[in-house]
Amino acid sequence: MDDESSGSPTPTKEKRASLLGHDGVGGGASKYLKDLPSRGLFSSRFPSSNLGSIRVYVCDHDTTPPEDQVIKTNATNILIRSLQLSKQKNDAKDAKASMEVSRGKRVAARLLDGKSSAKRANTGVASSSAGSSSGLSERMLHTMTVERLRALLKERGLSPKGKKDELISRLKSDKLR
Repeated sequence: MDDESSGSPTPTKEKRASLLGHDGVGGGASKYLKDLPSRGLFSSRFPSSNLGSIRVYVCDHDTTPPEDQVIKTNATNILIRSLQLSKQKNDAKDAKASMEVSRGKRVAARLLDGKSSAKRANTGVASSSAGSSSGLSERMLHTMTVERLRALLKERGLSPKGKKDELISRLKSDKLR
């Protein structure tokens, strides 16, 4: 019987060899890739069974480390190391804060981190000059709270009732007298 008339779905070895060429290597790019290291994509006649999986790296050089090379690794879990480092940082912040407390002043947390603040520091000028009428500027009066303005008005014997603008105008008119 002839192979062509048998109706078999797979061609015979001779037909495959004639399709691929006389030496068994397919035409096209694969004849140029014949001597290169390969994972089987271009030179294989049959598709790989693990198409979706990760391919193995084919290394063509010696990967052994030098004899004098020693690699030291930390056996502690990375999560535990991270927690220990954050604890050390917090302890350092607490130590700096306790030094500041011993001096009698409290330092903002931002200063411990080394970041500068966009706001100006309160230098205590408002509280020290609150008793004297000559030291109060209009800007200083606007920065004070309503409660503080009312306290100043009570000290001077003026009416503490009204809105903030009214309180400020009363203090200004009293300052002019």
